[in-house]
Amino acid sequence: MKSFPVVQTEHVVTKQDLGGPWFELPAGPDGVPGDGVASSMRFRSRVAVDSPVAGPAWLHISADSRYRLHINGALVAAGPAKPSGRTWFADAVDVASFLVAGENIIGIDVLTYSPTSLGNASVQRTGRPGLLVRGIVGETDLSVPTAWKCRPVKGRRFHQGRSTLFLGIQETVDGAVSEHGWLSGSFNDAAWRIPALDSQEPFIATPRPPLAARPIPQLTLAPVPVIGVTRTSDPGLDWTRLLSGNTVEIPPNSDVSVDVDAGFLMTAFLAIAVEAGHGARLQLTAAECYEQLPVDIPWLRRKADRTDHVTGDLYGDPDHYVFAGTGTPNAPEVFSPFWFRTFRYLRLRITTTDAPLRLQSLKLTRTHYPLDVTGSFSSSSDVQRQLWDVSVRTLLNCMHETFEDCPFYEQLQYAMDTRSQALFSLHLSADDRLIRRAIGDFAASGSPTGLTESRSPCVEPQFIPGFSLYWIRMVAEHVDFVGDRSFTERFIGRIDAVLGYFDDRLSPDGFIISAEGDGILWNFVDWTEAWRASRGVPDLGPRRANTIATFMYISALKSAASIADFCGRTGLAEEYTSRADAVTRRIADGPAWDEQTGYYLDTDSGSPQSVHAQMWAVLSGVVQGAAAADLLRRAVADSRLAPCSYATALDLFDALRLAGAHYSVDWKPWEDMLAQNLTTWAEDTVSLRSDCHAWGSVPLQHFPRYILGVSPAAPGFTSVAIDPAPSDLEWAEGTVPTPQGLVTVAWKRTPSGREVTVSAPVAAVLNLPATASGTTEHVDTGRRTLTFIL
Repeated sequence: MKSFPVVQTEHVVTKQDLGGPWFELPAGPDGVPGDGVASSMRFRSRVAVDSPVAGPAWLHISADSRYRLHINGALVAAGPAKPSGRTWFADAVDVASFLVAGENIIGIDVLTYSPTSLGNASVQRTGRPGLLVRGIVGETDLSVPTAWKCRPVKGRRFHQGRSTLFLGIQETVDGAVSEHGWLSGSFNDAAWRIPALDSQEPFIATPRPPLAARPIPQLTLAPVPVIGVTRTSDPGLDWTRLLSGNTVEIPPNSDVSVDVDAGFLMTAFLAIAVEAGHGARLQLTAAECYEQLPVDIPWLRRKADRTDHVTGDLYGDPDHYVFAGTGTPNAPEVFSPFWFRTFRYLRLRITTTDAPLRLQSLKLTRTHYPLDVTGSFSSSSDVQRQLWDVSVRTLLNCMHETFEDCPFYEQLQYAMDTRSQALFSLHLSADDRLIRRAIGDFAASGSPTGLTESRSPCVEPQFIPGFSLYWIRMVAEHVDFVGDRSFTERFIGRIDAVLGYFDDRLSPDGFIISAEGDGILWNFVDWTEAWRASRGVPDLGPRRANTIATFMYISALKSAASIADFCGRTGLAEEYTSRADAVTRRIADGPAWDEQTGYYLDTDSGSPQSVHAQMWAVLSGVVQGAAAADLLRRAVADSRLAPCSYATALDLFDALRLAGAHYSVDWKPWEDMLAQNLTTWAEDTVSLRSDCHAWGSVPLQHFPRYILGVSPAAPGFTSVAIDPAPSDLEWAEGTVPTPQGLVTVAWKRTPSGREVTVSAPVAAVLNLPATASGTTEHVDTGRRTLTFIL
């Protein structure tokens, strides 16, 4: 499928491209819209082109808060990239391929979130609705206001929603007062006005910050089909005609509904085109699955087989549209919600008046970050191949202008989630632009306490202390996989500030003492049933001594030491290592250890509560070797301990492999999701809220790292380690992308062991068992193929 348009790396954005005033609605009765969740306005330009454009034609676009760019009726781009900290972005879009000889209509739909409402919590806003455009198309300079006409959008209101309470994207639209056909050349825009220039005079709202070039490519826009009809209220209507591109006529005075199946859960822009149907009403509901009546929307759901349309129903925040009835076969009336929707199923409920309505088409345009996937994996296990494919789909659904937790509910970038997703994407692609963006987003969110915000960008601050430590791990892993010193060293100060926060909370006996949670600070660890009532927070006792946070701090100190060493800060690296050793000595055999059970407590008293404390004891290096293997084998099999969820499975599986207890890795929770017909991985088993959350895409790291055995042996993958874990598979093969090129590994079982074939562009470190040709071999592959027996 084609992804377009993508920012070209050779296109250099200058200050002239991004400078100059913004366009605003002129004063008067059609001036700036009033308060609410959001308001919107549209801009049109007629541009003449003598002949098809051969080279690139760049437009630089930004908006407060969102825009959709159309050329000759086609959706070309949506943006801008979400602002971060004090940085506002302008997109560079090559529109050449959308232009035709003669007249072209460029239309830009702008949505502005109000500073007095939540709206989309991940989108910054200043309270100054506006649009910035720079560029020349044909002989028209689109940087000047006289090239445009504009008008506020009437009859469209935005709502916060109940399920989508963080998004503010639901719409109620009155087609009778809408201006249809505004993207066509025949539209009469005589009543539209020339936009005003933003003077940037003192204003009660936040001033617009300087612009920077968009750091990531434009999102994919790929048409996809609807594949089926699952349920309808009127079997007499042949809804399958809609699937084959034929019109479905709904009689007068009808109230009908149909559920259509997209085949798998996706994020996509929607467009519904109709003919006639004056006064008819559409209720459009996007849903992730069929489920029983929720206990609490959106937080607590009841889900089993996600395709059970007999006993289940669809629950989501609906959009509403009233049709003007002006649609014709050649110029249908179209309802296209401004922002994409997340769904597997769509319910269309249509109520007609005394006029029939002909439903012409339902178009889906899938959208996500255009990750260039070159990593691959397959094996003799059919289940593993399914786990891989579902993991890729889940990850892409959670990658747009930032990494996202769950695209249906929040579309927020959380540090814990993002660290996992970044690591997964590094096993699929050498494109690290979204990771760089994420690292910078969290660094820019730093507070005077030293912590980074748990989610960024976001208009509502929130701090989860452990998430700042996950951010440090993300930086360290970026060093391992990419190794860009000039990029990394700019974050040394923020890393030191984060570690300083925890150092200030370190008690003499080696515990991190956690602050009391409040509306902004949340000591979240994991979504596990034992911590349901406390919203993912373990019992920390009266003193609030936090064993898990202490182990995480030790691990983060070691990650920070590796970062400092990579950046040439040897003294700082030694300091971090010394601090880690000192905390380890205090906590290892102190009050956190329960001699009777042989487990670590979650705090300084009581009884052992969780697998998490044991896992982090191993990841931090506090427990090593045979003792680590014994600890984890017992812990994961002990039903008295709170288990790790999908969210922390990545850390658990890493700890198991580190301890040599890899046979305790259990994929049954993922297999159970397949059995329940999920097409993406669920958020957790406690709330059953989201059916698409990429922290569950653990196979994307686990299979290449442990089954194929590929990992960076030096920063930036300048050498590669090959260390396949023991396995009962018959064969496995795949590729791992690196900045140096693809590493390919294939192995198969033979009577004498496993025959492993490796092709790599850099030196390989082969970690072989004693039964092979030694414990370690260093080989300069130079793209030669190596074959050896394990």
